[in-house]
Amino acid sequence: MKKLLAFVLVLALACGLFAAGSKEAASNAGGPIEITLLTYDGVRDANGKLNIETVAEEYMKRNPNVKVNIDLQAENDSIEFLKKLDLLQLSGDTAEVIHVPSFREYALRAEKGFFRPIDDLIAGEGISYDSEYGYPTQINGKSYGIPFEPGIYGVLINKDMLDAAGLPIPEEGWTWDDYATYAKAMTKGSGASKIYGSFMHSWSEFKREGLFNVVMDNPYVKEDGTSNLDSPYFRTWLEYMWKLEQVDKSQVPYADMKATGMHYRDVFMNGQVAMIPIGTWMFDTVIDVAKYPHTFQTIFAPFPVFEDGKPGVTQGSASYFVIGANTTDEKAKAAYDFMRWYSGDGSVLLDKFPATRSGDLIGVLRSKVGSRTDLLDVDSVETVWNSPNMVANIIGRDAALFSEIDNVYNTEVELYLLGTQSLDKTLENVSKQADTIIRNK
Repeated sequence: MKKLLAFVLVLALACGLFAAGSKEAASNAGGPIEITLLTYDGVRDANGKLNIETVAEEYMKRNPNVKVNIDLQAENDSIEFLKKLDLLQLSGDTAEVIHVPSFREYALRAEKGFFRPIDDLIAGEGISYDSEYGYPTQINGKSYGIPFEPGIYGVLINKDMLDAAGLPIPEEGWTWDDYATYAKAMTKGSGASKIYGSFMHSWSEFKREGLFNVVMDNPYVKEDGTSNLDSPYFRTWLEYMWKLEQVDKSQVPYADMKATGMHYRDVFMNGQVAMIPIGTWMFDTVIDVAKYPHTFQTIFAPFPVFEDGKPGVTQGSASYFVIGANTTDEKAKAAYDFMRWYSGDGSVLLDKFPATRSGDLIGVLRSKVGSRTDLLDVDSVETVWNSPNMVANIIGRDAALFSEIDNVYNTEVELYLLGTQSLDKTLENVSKQADTIIRNK
């Protein structure tokens, strides 16, 4: 193991995965406390400057005793970033502040002890986490992260196509059966010019999308640690997907999507599909007419439910800032203060949604959209987001088990959607492999 560790570290240095010296963050005597933010967020302004640098500069103006260094890796590629992050963890040297793209990835690494608990820092501030945030943070009874860039899922609908079909804007409580009816009504044409009523991306989550409203947290593992693959909702959802594609022919077939590399942003913004279930991060794309020229207005409809589902419960998302495990107390305090500020005022500075309960999400959206309400119906977003029934369902429990089983589920279900394996065989294979994974945990 020591030889392997040494080899990996040498390889990392040789490949230049992370800039030498950027992790030192040493401060001069009497100078500011230096912290490093490790991120993949490469979004830039019109002048090519990183937005995260603008935020860091504003924070340093307000806190001249702290210097925030930005370490950008795997620019705008969270998957490659996580690979690099995991490699660097072997050295025990990452950064004071680390950007993790989702609660699931956060939970998986927190379970392994990669991050520093922040319960003492929360207590030192004299606040209750739950009074400040509505997104989960505890792993095995400890908190490790501060959420930012929160989001929820709904359904984006092309208003022109909705009107042409004579359909009203869906209201909270509309069902997946209603969704199928809408998709069929908005499907037009044939061949290469066909417009589909629905599109669901190739991510594994869309292979179990309907479960988010009826199974809270980990859909594969129950709270008692046993398998949940006997839930009838897996079969119900996959049969539903098959019917949309192969019977109603109102959803882009999975095989076509995979074969041509279709992406949800392109097909929706180009007017190739009428509806896509997706997260609120898509709003930036909807108003970006420079990159996606279009004239139609987008409606944000509530997340559909099964007949026995609970209206308002939807898939939730958030990124997290965490503190590296080996961070000193002094730097941890500075890192925590930056994370807390960014989750609220710092996000607003960039027209990003704040994660704090007191944050004005719709105010930020109205600022972002400006006069271009002809592109995005902000009122429909407000109706969904401010519903008293709204609950963001985020996966985090038994994160390691979830990741392993999800890989199996994704592989097996893909065979079913491609028509090379029966549904019975698919569910049987997933259940057997899940049982083995759980037994060997």
